Amino acid sequence: MYCCIIGNMGYSKEWLTENEVQRILSLPQLDEKYEVWILLLYSPALRVTEALNVRVRDLNLEKREINIIGGKKRKSNDIEPVPCNITALRQIKRYCERADLKPSDYVMFTNRGKKADRSWVYKKLNALCTEAGITKKIGTHTLRRSRATHLLNKGIPLEQLSKWLRHKSYTTTSVYLKISTADLQRKLEAVGDPLDEILMS
Repeated sequence: MYCCIIGNMGYSKEWLTENEVQRILSLPQLDEKYEVWILLLYSPALRVTEALNVRVRDLNLEKREINIIGGKKRKSNDIEPVPCNITALRQIKRYCERADLKPSDYVMFTNRGKKADRSWVYKKLNALCTEAGITKKIGTHTLRRSRATHLLNKGIPLEQLSKWLRHKSYTTTSVYLKISTADLQRKLEAVGDPLDEILMS
């Protein structure tokens, strides 16, 4: 599994295990607002800047996706649909309805009803980790990195994962997840290299 590859990263490149994500979401006093923040960042593996710009109208239940406006190295009016777990998407949508949010309202907002900012997200995520007994200091990219790692461990091919993360190349994804040639070699040995059968025949 690739989990072992990433264990010694610095705090800004830290990641959470699936169990740790579950521990945060299972906090008894977790405000639904922040539960939605976590789901929005984790499920579609959004960059924090992308998640902060998601409005209620960008949630597409029918197509099981979220429309990302702009994004890294894209024009401000570019729209890109990103797949999202349907259970998480429904939960986000229900929250927006209960909070009486309008289609133009941001899903991630502050107590003043305005769009949240990156520093607020960073502080809140670290506070929730502490509350859940997780000693890691995480960054705003941690949930995106964690989701990518979990999916890679489940067997999603690197090229598909790279496309889903909206990386320009596979190299970016490999560096992003700190995948080394030694780790890839171990993965190849685990699944069985067809060349072994060719050479032994």
